[in-house]
Amino acid sequence: MDIVESIMKVLAAGLLLGAGIPALFALGMRAEAAGEGELVTSTGGKNPALKYLGYFLVGLAVLIIIVGILWVTRQTLLYYFDLRIFPDFAYK
Repeated sequence: MDIVESIMKVLAAGLLLGAGIPALFALGMRAEAAGEGELVTSTGGKNPALKYLGYFLVGLAVLIIIVGILWVTRQTLLYYFDLRIFPDFAYK
């Protein structure tokens, strides 16, 4: 059962990161467009709340990508620059 449990964890992480981040970005773009009143299905003028929600979602997607790149390169950053970005448990 340990193998099945491990496979399910990898599958869940892959779905979350592989499809979740692009979906988050797409929702952010859609919310920003709706906030600007640029969508055909938009029922009215500008909605600043949707516009800022879109900015937040796109920014969150970009932040997740940056943290992911830093996580992958953490050992290299430690080796070449003696730079520890994450807590000590990440380097053991």
